[in-house]
Amino acid sequence: MLEHWEQLLSQGTLPPVLLFFGEEQFLLQEAYQLLLQRLRREDPTGMNVDVLSGAEVSPREVVERARIYPVFAERRAVVVRDAERLLGQGGTQQEVLLSYLQEPVQTTVLAFFSSAAPEALRGISRSVRNPRQQTKAKSASERAPRAWRLLLQQHAWVEFPKLYEREVVNWVAQRTRRYGFELAPPALELLLATVGTELFELDNELRKLALFAQAAQLQVLDAEHIAPLLGASRAYTVFELQQAVGLGQREEALRIAQYLQQVERQEAGVLAVLTRYFLLLWKVAELDLSAPAESLARALGVHPFFVSEYVAAFRRFGVAGVERALLALFQAERALKTGELAPEVALTQAIVQILEGATAHSDR
Repeated sequence: MLEHWEQLLSQGTLPPVLLFFGEEQFLLQEAYQLLLQRLRREDPTGMNVDVLSGAEVSPREVVERARIYPVFAERRAVVVRDAERLLGQGGTQQEVLLSYLQEPVQTTVLAFFSSAAPEALRGISRSVRNPRQQTKAKSASERAPRAWRLLLQQHAWVEFPKLYEREVVNWVAQRTRRYGFELAPPALELLLATVGTELFELDNELRKLALFAQAAQLQVLDAEHIAPLLGASRAYTVFELQQAVGLGQREEALRIAQYLQQVERQEAGVLAVLTRYFLLLWKVAELDLSAPAESLARALGVHPFFVSEYVAAFRRFGVAGVERALLALFQAERALKTGELAPEVALTQAIVQILEGATAHSDR
C-alpha cells in the first residue's frame, strides 16, 4: 500500500503496476489527473501514453498494449479507467492478464483506476493500517477475485475509502493550507454545515475562498468572512440556531426558527442540522470527558475548539434530554413529510420540546 502516493506520482519512480480504487471519487479523480500530468510531462507528444476504458477493452488488449516497447522514451504507460469489469472477468482472457501481472514489463507503467471495488475490499486500507485487523485484511484479500488479489499482494496500490466526517474535517484543514490560507474553527463549522461533506463541493468552495483570502490579504478566514461568499446567510442563521439551542436560549432559538421558516423556508434544513447536533451530543455520553480535548475531538469528528461547547451542552441536556430532543426532531420530520402539522407548528413544537428537556435536566 502506498502511503505517500502524491509524492510518488509527482516525482518518484513509478512502479510497473499501480492500482487506485475506492468510493471517495474526488480523491480517485485527483490521483488520476496527477498521474496524467506526470506522464504528459515525461512525454508531451502522448505517443507513449494509452488511456483506456475498462468497460470497453479486453484483458488481452490491455496486455498487448502494455507489451509495446516505448518510442523515443524510457517508458510507456497504459492507464485503465473504470477497471472493475476488466479486473473481475474470468476465463482464458483473464489468464493473460494474470500472467502479465506476475511478470510485468519493466518499461511500461500499467495503472488501474476503479471506483467500484469488490465488496470484500471496501475499507481494506483501514484494516491494513490497524495492527489488530491484519487477519481481517488478509481474509478480505483472499476473498477478492484473482486479479484484485494479485494486485494487492504483489503491486503498489492505494485505496480511497469514503471519509468519515472527522476525516473530512482534517482534509479541509490540509486543503486550506495547500491553498494558502486557514479557516478559524467557527468558519470550518459553518462551511461543513453549509456545504456538507462531499469533497467535490468542498474543494470548489475552498478554491473560491482562497481567491478571496488572497485578494483581501487575509491568512485566516472567520465565519463573518465566508458567510457572504458561501451564500450562507441562511446557513449561518442555522448555525446560530444550533448555538442558541445548545445554550438553552429559548426566546432566541424560537426567534431564529421563526425567521428560518417564514423567510427562508428552511425547516427541513433546520431539522437536519439539529439532528446532527444532538447525535453528536449522544456520542458525548459514551466518552470519558476527562480525556484531553484533542482526543474527544477525534472521537466526535469536530475541531477541538468546539469540544467544550458540546460537553457543556451535553451536561445541560443530559442523556434523557438528548433522547427527548432526537425524538422531538424525528416526530417533527415525520409531521413535515406527512403534512400532519403545518411547517411552522412542527418546527416550533420541536424546539419547545427540546428546550423543555434541557430545563427539566437543569432543575434536578
